[in-house]
Amino acid sequence: MHLLRLRLVNFRQHERTELTFSQGLLAIVGPNGSGKTTLLEAIAYALYGVPAARGTRDTLRRRGAPPRSKFEVELEFALGTHVYRATRTLTNAELAQDGVVIANSTGAVTERLTAILGMTREEFFNTYFTGQKELAVMAAMTPAERGRFLSRVLGYERLREAQDRIRERRSARRAELAGVEQGLADPAELETALQVATTRLEAARASGDAAAERERLARIARESLAPAWDVAQQRRTAWQGLDGERRVVEQRVTQARTVFAALDKQLASALEAQHRLTPLATQLIAWDALVTEREVLDKAAAAVAARSRFVAQRDELRTRRVAVEAEIAALPDAAAVASLRTARDQARLARTEAERLLAEARTRWTQNGQEARTKLEAYRDRYRELREQLTAIEAAGPEGICPTCNRPLGKDYRETLALLQTQMDEVLASGNYFKQRSDQLEAMPEEVREREAAREVAERAHAAATTATAEGEAKASRVEALRVDLTRMDARLAELEAELTGPAATYDAARHDTVRTELARLEPIRREHDQLVGVAARAVNLGTEATEAERTATAAEEALAELGARMAALDWNPESFASLEAEVRAAELAVQAAQVEAAGSAEALKGAEQLRAMALQQQADRAARAARARALGTEVTRLHELDRAFGDLRTELNLQLRPELAERASTFLRDLTNGRYADLDLSEEYVATIVEDGEVKPVISGGEEDIVHLALRLAISQMIAERAGQPLALLVLDEIFGSLDEERRQAVLDLLRALGDRFPQVILISHIEGMRDAVDRLLRVSYDVERGVTTVREDEAEALGDVAA
Repeated sequence: MHLLRLRLVNFRQHERTELTFSQGLLAIVGPNGSGKTTLLEAIAYALYGVPAARGTRDTLRRRGAPPRSKFEVELEFALGTHVYRATRTLTNAELAQDGVVIANSTGAVTERLTAILGMTREEFFNTYFTGQKELAVMAAMTPAERGRFLSRVLGYERLREAQDRIRERRSARRAELAGVEQGLADPAELETALQVATTRLEAARASGDAAAERERLARIARESLAPAWDVAQQRRTAWQGLDGERRVVEQRVTQARTVFAALDKQLASALEAQHRLTPLATQLIAWDALVTEREVLDKAAAAVAARSRFVAQRDELRTRRVAVEAEIAALPDAAAVASLRTARDQARLARTEAERLLAEARTRWTQNGQEARTKLEAYRDRYRELREQLTAIEAAGPEGICPTCNRPLGKDYRETLALLQTQMDEVLASGNYFKQRSDQLEAMPEEVREREAAREVAERAHAAATTATAEGEAKASRVEALRVDLTRMDARLAELEAELTGPAATYDAARHDTVRTELARLEPIRREHDQLVGVAARAVNLGTEATEAERTATAAEEALAELGARMAALDWNPESFASLEAEVRAAELAVQAAQVEAAGSAEALKGAEQLRAMALQQQADRAARAARARALGTEVTRLHELDRAFGDLRTELNLQLRPELAERASTFLRDLTNGRYADLDLSEEYVATIVEDGEVKPVISGGEEDIVHLALRLAISQMIAERAGQPLALLVLDEIFGSLDEERRQAVLDLLRALGDRFPQVILISHIEGMRDAVDRLLRVSYDVERGVTTVREDEAEALGDVAA
């Protein structure tokens, strides 16, 4: 794997950074906290997403970046014959191979890169990366921790995890086997239950046959009574029909006699009415003339009343017309409404302008406050960092070790303290300025208050103009409606004037009252006369109707006698019928009882069959559970053998690990020391020592110890890479020179350059200066406190400026 290019947009403190990588030895140098290690974090984020970065997704975006600003990390690298480009934002990702997109989601890109690299995130970092203080990582471990560390980074822990899963499965199968065996029933008990069920089934079948025979005999007895029962039912039906007719005829006889008596009474009343009509007719001689005269007087009274109503309506309309004309004259015309609308539009424009000016003032206030707070936070962070450095140096004293570069302070102690104090004073002064600026901007500026007041005045003016316009428009629309009312009033006045044209009608109210009084007196006599006329007119018809009623009653009496004779001829006896009916009912009940008994036998037979089927199913279930128990026993045995095989394999791999690791580390040691030391020995506790002339060298210098640790770390990385199927072409070393003096640092640099054929691309990250002549390229990283941004610059004479900003 070779890194080609890295581009960062608003990632951590990098606003816009782009680096190109080449083969050879590259050094990235800068003070602590300047953003060097963030470059490695960006590479990890591009390959494996959020889990490979520090913090959460929300903390990745650069502090101070504008809202909705772009966030992106893009990494190009070569692997084999292909070039890959991985691009990630906060919510999406894309992976291209030789310019063709092959994955376009966060999960898909991570999964595809893991497959392409052949390494998980942990394997990748244990192989290609060596972080701060990791060269001697095994030296600080206990023997047991060293073994677990090597097993984990070399992937042997997967065997243990697989073995644990096998044991879990074996335990589950053992528990299942115990449950199956515990649930197996006794075969003898199952056979006894089957025999009992079979005996019960045979008894149920015999009982069912007996019940069926009894039902057959009951049906025969019921059918023998059927002919006599049918004849008896027919005779009863005929007798009941004649009896019903007899009752109807009896009712007809009664009704006919009643009608005859009523008609006779009405005939007597009619003859009496004829004698009373003559004196009443004499009193009613003037009735018709009085009715005619009353009708004429009613019409004259109606005409006089109508004329009075028309006069009143005309006077009321004239009064309303004058009021409407006055209201029209008081309402605004079209010109006045247009003037109101113009004033409203001008007020709206003034309000819009006031709102625009207020929004601009608020925006300036918010931007100034945000800028002051952002710069204040940056100066606070820088001041806190400088104070921590000053405190640490003061605590260490002149003979102490610099907490940043791990070098003795010596004569630089006072100068360093003065420099840090000066920087703190400058940062404090700038921070105080922006603190005062931020506090000042907490209160609303005078400009914003004035703009808000102006906006409120414009708002009230617009509301008043809008209300006045709406009222004017409403009044103007009222004019048209009033004009329509005037037109309708004029038409109605014309109609009323036409009705009132001509002479008024004559009317005698006293004569009208006299006629009404006389008619009221004669009204009861008139009603009695009309009633007697109707009764007297029916005298002739009532005699004929009485004769017909007598004839009808006689005919009904004759029909009643005939029906009585026919009923006697049927010779039907209710007692004999009831006796036969009881016999038939008893036979039916016997059939029903037999049917119930047969149904009970059928249910018993069904239950016996189900019981036998259940016994057979229990035997089948036992056979199936026994087969399952045998299969589980076989699987438990197989899992036990597999567990033992995995244990043997782990033991074998651990036995081979130490010699193989020592051999590979010896090769690197020989190359790192130019052949001075050829062998590196690992004890059973994985403690590394140098073998010189066949014997363990008892004492080694600090530089030799660092070289041993480096050789061991390279050997481990190479073994991990080979197990993942990838050549170890890239090596990233982060802050590995902290404990080395200048001479030893130079020695390690020379050795790394000498190993260029094994590691074509080596990236060194350090805060220590003085490596420019020992590396192929050098990038300087610095942090701009004022802007809160990391800057990367190529350290070579022909460089044209910043690599990133």
